[in-house]
Amino acid sequence: MTSVDPITCHILDTTVGKPADDVLCQISYLGAIQNPDTVEIENDIKPFARAKTDKDGRIKQWTTDPYSDLKALGIDSNKNWNELKSGIYKIKFYTGSYFKRIGSPSTFFPFVEITFQIENPPDNHYHVPLLLSNHSYTTYRGS
Repeated sequence: MTSVDPITCHILDTTVGKPADDVLCQISYLGAIQNPDTVEIENDIKPFARAKTDKDGRIKQWTTDPYSDLKALGIDSNKNWNELKSGIYKIKFYTGSYFKRIGSPSTFFPFVEITFQIENPPDNHYHVPLLLSNHSYTTYRGS
């Protein structure tokens, strides 16, 4: 089993300058890349894995849903994610409960969804950072 899954993420709470720990995140595979100008995504797609950020605000490994078609995503019967498939993915970060837990007076974003595409992966690792405050966020393709 590898120590890091092909898609990882982390959250930095920029309001306090520290990692956001214990934040629930879900990852979904939305489908194959067809024509990026006309991509239509179904709303009822279920996440194939979930995890909570660690004390460093990171998710290095996901806990897979046993009812998902994991083999089609490159995840073997032992739940090892060995091969990254091309397609459109989404990570949903449950940020509202995080801000409530730390006592922040409010947040504009009860959750943040970052949708991204991986086309013919030259690497077998993609990292999705979320820089978060209670009234804004930004992201980029990390390394």
